[in-house]
Amino acid sequence: MSPNELLLDTEIFPDYGHIELSNRDERDIPEGSSADGPVAFTAHTVDVFTMSVDQAVHNDQDVRVRIYRGTDGSSLGAMVFDHNIEFTGEPRLAVYQPLADADEGEEIPIERTGPVRIQIFINPPQDAEEVNVLIRYDL
Repeated sequence: MSPNELLLDTEIFPDYGHIELSNRDERDIPEGSSADGPVAFTAHTVDVFTMSVDQAVHNDQDVRVRIYRGTDGSSLGAMVFDHNIEFTGEPRLAVYQPLADADEGEEIPIERTGPVRIQIFINPPQDAEEVNVLIRYDL
């Protein structure tokens, strides 16, 4: 039995070749591009660079995003992010298409405000089709 609990399983269109994970109440825009690495981030938001729009349209496929709470990242893909995200207000982690309105994302509650360790894994390591997020309350 896995020590991880699945909290959200959704598909997001990779507009501009990435998806956004964010503290819903403090959403901002990270600076960076896929040439800078697999993610760009601020204290509240992470952009994960994925497959391109052309690839998504050609394959008629969105990016599959799963969010887990737990401790085991061993089968989730290649780790590309391991940092704290700051949560304020009503703490909720949301998944969006870039530039989408706040009410267009899917979200899950976070157990506390303040810093929460988030680990992000992608599969495959280039042109990701899957993004797995592990919320680590133990760190």
